[in-house]
Amino acid sequence: MLDLKKWKGEITEEATGILDFWLNMQDKHLGGFYCYADYTGNIDTEHEKAVLLHSRILWAFSSAYRVLGDERYLAAAEHCYQFMVDKALDADKGGVYWLLDKNGNVTDSQKHVYNQGFAIYALSEFYLASGKTEAVEIAMNLFKLIEEHAFDVTYGGYREAFDKHWNPIENQLVCDTAEGILAEKSMNTHLHVLEAYTVLFQVTKSEEVEAQLSALCQLMSEKVVDETLHYGLFFTRDWHCVSGDVSYGHDIEGTWLMDDAAKQLKNRDLAEKIFDQSYDMACVTSLEGIDRDGAVFNELREGHLLDSDRIWWVQAEAMVGFFNAYQKKNTPLLLDNALGCWNIIQRQLKDRVNGEWFWKVKRNGQTYKGLPKVEPWKCPYHNGRACLEMIKRIAEIENYTTEFKNV
Repeated sequence: MLDLKKWKGEITEEATGILDFWLNMQDKHLGGFYCYADYTGNIDTEHEKAVLLHSRILWAFSSAYRVLGDERYLAAAEHCYQFMVDKALDADKGGVYWLLDKNGNVTDSQKHVYNQGFAIYALSEFYLASGKTEAVEIAMNLFKLIEEHAFDVTYGGYREAFDKHWNPIENQLVCDTAEGILAEKSMNTHLHVLEAYTVLFQVTKSEEVEAQLSALCQLMSEKVVDETLHYGLFFTRDWHCVSGDVSYGHDIEGTWLMDDAAKQLKNRDLAEKIFDQSYDMACVTSLEGIDRDGAVFNELREGHLLDSDRIWWVQAEAMVGFFNAYQKKNTPLLLDNALGCWNIIQRQLKDRVNGEWFWKVKRNGQTYKGLPKVEPWKCPYHNGRACLEMIKRIAEIENYTTEFKNV
């Protein structure tokens, strides 16, 4: 018997622990948040400040306030928002920068679509939390910039990397193919633009946003998902996949994000196609990507080089992805998969001494000492979001029953 109330309580406790850690990352002197802490959580106050990390922090505290109602979270979101408005936005050419120094001066002015997408995602969520109309106005301006400069009218999707003036540049930031190819388009950027447009449409009900969201859903379903029900990772401009690797974390993360997007679509045939496809993708990940103890493998390279490390964000997103798939058809194995990820998080990834989660651990549970607890890519967005998402989903089920049997 699975006691949903107890599980939700455990996840709520975990969420508050994560958020408490990040409340202490606020820079009350120079604004924004500190963007680097070492393995034990010691903060480097001199480190540069990443706009991407600030977007993810803004999203996390905005969403946390909406789910948990703690006024400290709204205050932290407002603190983060003000720093982004004051320092991260390019008032001249539009868009958000990539990197700032500790004082908020620009050190890397490139405009990557991945980064713009996360800013839209965060600003839209902040509007839902605060009611501040300026936030959604900024988000819509970023949407228009992406559509003006990055939308590929010939092949669909988005070109990704631009300089300060929105001139195309090499896609160095979000392209780490094993083959060393600088791909023009990536699954990862398009997945996160999809999640950004999903919330932006919820906020604005804009027909223009809905049209581009629908086009993105179709593109992801037909060009990015391959015949083996995995996401291709990197592509040429005309959507020829240039990487044969499988990322189990992205596969399962994408299933629930695609479903969330599809729920917004007027095209119900496309939505139903995506719901079916994402369920099948979750089943493939369950079949191929689960270790004996319930952990989700990181990735598979060249068909046989298995990375079995347990990555913090992979386990977090997989818990939600499997639970989302379970909710569709009540498949017991998928619920077991979600619980397996939760158990790995609690047993191996949670840092019970210094707080937050380790970046990754080895298959035997040994931590990789030296990896930072906080840096531009290590954030409260994945693990915080997973907890908040699970709290909401379990609450929906609790409306019907507080206990159910896993059979």
